[in-house]
Amino acid sequence: MRLFTQEYIENNLQRASYEYDVKTHAWCAWVEELPGAYAQADTVEAVRDELAEVIEEYMLVSLYNKQLVPELTRFAKSMDYDKAD
Repeated sequence: MRLFTQEYIENNLQRASYEYDVKTHAWCAWVEELPGAYAQADTVEAVRDELAEVIEEYMLVSLYNKQLVPELTRFAKSMDYDKAD
C-alpha cells in the first residue's frame, strides 16, 4: 500500500522540469504549479531526491498554515483507495 503523500510527491516529480546550469555546473529542478518548489544538485538523481523533499515540505507547511495546496484536491479525487496494491 502506498501513502497518499508519496503518490502526491511522485505525481509532482513527473511534472517537474529539469535543466542543467552550465554556470553552476549543477542540475536544477522545479514544479511550475508549486511556487518556490525548486532544487539544485550535482546529479539528476540527487536533484530529484532534493525536489521530493521540497515538495513534501511545501505540502506540509501549506497544510499547517491552512493554505490551499495546488492540485491536492484534484489529485485526491483521482486516487482510488478502495483498491489494494
